Amino acid sequence: MFSRLDFLLDMRLKGRAGIAGWVLLGALVLSLVLFFFVGNARVERILYFPREHGKGSVAESRFLTRRTTLEGNITELVNGVLLGPARHDAARAFPRGATVRAAMIHGHTLYLDLTARVLAQDPDVPLGVGEAFDILMQSIRFNFPRVRDIVVYLDGQVPSLPEKKNI
Repeated sequence: MFSRLDFLLDMRLKGRAGIAGWVLLGALVLSLVLFFFVGNARVERILYFPREHGKGSVAESRFLTRRTTLEGNITELVNGVLLGPARHDAARAFPRGATVRAAMIHGHTLYLDLTARVLAQDPDVPLGVGEAFDILMQSIRFNFPRVRDIVVYLDGQVPSLPEKKNI
């Protein structure tokens, strides 16, 4: 097999063809160097969504833009969960139009400010508010184990959600 490829070693390009070859080779080398040292600015994250039919959650792998700060990476992740699933067997956890207003880390506590749109009624969302926030917390804690406590605000205010009653 290699004896048939000897013509490549004997080939000498001159003139315009030689210049074009060297330019293409240089572009390839530069591209590889930039890829290995700079990266592609994307990172794989696991997002959780409720099952379309039934209880529990399903995981979805998604490539999200890598940000320079932890708060930026968390904001990107939460916006991905708020955007909704790409899987056909998963349902939305929050109504359309909900976004992150701000995210801040202090120690191991995440302070997350969302728009009040997360409380809107939507027929595409099969979960209650508490269950939807549990799904969101699952995504955050899985991807950022450093975050232990999460404090959620809605439009800058502490929400008054009904507590779960243990019966």
